[in-house]
Amino acid sequence: MREKERRPSLAEVAGEAGVSISTVSKVVNGAPDVAADTRVRVESVLRDKQYLSPKQRSRRDLATVVVVLSSSSMSSPITVEILRGVMRAAHEAGLELVLLDLPDGVPAAGWIERTKRNGPVAVIALKSRLRTEERAKLAKNSVPLVEVDTYRLPDNDSYSVGATNFAGGMAATQHLLSLGHTRIGFLSGVSDTQASIARKHGHLAALASAGIQPGADIVEEGDFTYESGLRAAELLLGRPDRVTAIFAASDAQAAGVLEAARRAGMSVPRDLSVTGFDDQPVARMTAPQLTTVRQPSEAMGSYAVDVAHKLLLGGAPPVYHTDLATELIVRDSTAAPQVTENMP
Repeated sequence: MREKERRPSLAEVAGEAGVSISTVSKVVNGAPDVAADTRVRVESVLRDKQYLSPKQRSRRDLATVVVVLSSSSMSSPITVEILRGVMRAAHEAGLELVLLDLPDGVPAAGWIERTKRNGPVAVIALKSRLRTEERAKLAKNSVPLVEVDTYRLPDNDSYSVGATNFAGGMAATQHLLSLGHTRIGFLSGVSDTQASIARKHGHLAALASAGIQPGADIVEEGDFTYESGLRAAELLLGRPDRVTAIFAASDAQAAGVLEAARRAGMSVPRDLSVTGFDDQPVARMTAPQLTTVRQPSEAMGSYAVDVAHKLLLGGAPPVYHTDLATELIVRDSTAAPQVTENMP
């Protein structure tokens, strides 16, 4: 029986044509944004190597990226931004894209079998709490896994991408310290998420570097939502030794802080400075607009697809975990403290 001929990889075609893998993928899938001379050169190599286009191949040969997420996370603007980056990168790479809703608490058995196709497949887990047995099953089936904004500590069992949450938390607090604030409240996000933990530790590190020992009475737990920001800020602003600034672990929480300040008859930033985290649209819709830390959410999604694509092609990215840089965005919600005004 004649042995089935191996179809050349995109990497082999790219190497012979002297272009990137993504350029070959665009030509194969008919994308318009390729220079005419480059397209002719790539198509010539494709013909020489008898590489069939997606229209000529059966669907089982198409590489697929399955994005696993929970429906509850879809209410987060961060999730939407990450997905935007995933969709753009998948389109540019000529990858099939499947979204799989995996509600929290669903048993591990089942969903992996549903994602298995005849063609190559990779999984991108977006803000998802994958179990150890799920990761093991993916590995056993040679399904590459890339996690985005993972809840757990990164390791060398799977690839992941996040943001520099520690550095972002430190930058936000250092900004408040530079303005002269020394009594700074902190509102955490979901307590067991790595993003929230890192932002809190960055905040504490900035205080420690300034020789300030934070009191337990000015740290409140939250869950990244507006309601938790409102409740926590009301507690902080109702205490006798009131804080002069609050760093919230998300923009939604920071918006809740602004409302708590309004209800207390306080003016921001004259009576209270407020910083958020993420730089979501709400940060520019509040009055005043929020000083915040910009998180590269869309870039995180694009990066995850790039890693998944490399793994599907048999490559190995140089590192297992990558943090993309955050950036402090200073707007109108922070100013120097007015220590003699509006104090009880």
